[in-house]
Amino acid sequence: MRLNGFDLNQIVCLHALLTERSVTRAAERVHLSQSAMSAVLAQLRRHFEDPLLVRAGRRLVATPFARSLVEPAGQLIEQARAFTALAPGQVPATIERELRIVASDYLMAVCLAEAIRRAGVEMPNLRFDILPLTATSADGLRVGDVDLLLAGQAFTVAQPPDALVLEDRFVCLACARHGPTGEDITAEDYLARRHVAVRYFEHRMAFEDEEAIRRHGLMRPRHVTVWSYLLVPQLICGTAMLATVTRRIAERLVERWPVKLLPFPLEQDSVRVYAYWHQSRSDDPVLARFMQILATVVDPGPAGREPLAPDPLPS
Repeated sequence: MRLNGFDLNQIVCLHALLTERSVTRAAERVHLSQSAMSAVLAQLRRHFEDPLLVRAGRRLVATPFARSLVEPAGQLIEQARAFTALAPGQVPATIERELRIVASDYLMAVCLAEAIRRAGVEMPNLRFDILPLTATSADGLRVGDVDLLLAGQAFTVAQPPDALVLEDRFVCLACARHGPTGEDITAEDYLARRHVAVRYFEHRMAFEDEEAIRRHGLMRPRHVTVWSYLLVPQLICGTAMLATVTRRIAERLVERWPVKLLPFPLEQDSVRVYAYWHQSRSDDPVLARFMQILATVVDPGPAGREPLAPDPLPS
């Protein structure tokens, strides 16, 4: 095959000649006869209009132009080798794509930001468009405008989840100085205090913490409602208020703010976060690879966790 008048089949011969600087050794390296390699060298000299290799005593020496060809020729061979080794499901590092992902600030804080960073190292040309979780996010998924939606079981999506991303539990967050003393809190004290609650969708979505309280026929005094978990410490610090948040994000907030973690005093079920994608993305190797990276962030064990099998909706 020729490109710009150059026989691409000769790139391997060119690289062998320039690195071995011997017609005999180059011929042996690519399994050609010495006469055939000499003919290739003559053709290469005509194409580049440069002698490439000149005799200096009993040795061949590369010309300055020939030395400049060694690295790009080697890169072309490596790229060709990587290309021919591709198989279904594999993702080349040079892939140029954009993933549009819908997720809450909770997911961004506990795993998504780190997964994006790792994916960027592995696939530097992969771009991300991160959208907030809203009441219409499921519509974007349904029509294929969104590649991936990450949401808890309280969020209604008109399709079964494609993967279980993580499980979590609720805990209480309090000001380390003005909050409850000790390492525990009673249900009575929990219900007697004012609360900061996180709500999306103009406060219309009830989260799992609210459901856990309602199952006991109880209500908590909600004093402040806010749209982001990351704003909670600013609101409870310096006050006696409590906030109910998931353990994974609470542990990160404790590292940055003068707040402490207390156990949630009522019986609760696990909080589950699921991944949903449009059916047209089911065989997308880029999305599959990103989900594998996300799994290793969520579960940094020896092999991580592979969350690509469908997980049933909770009963």
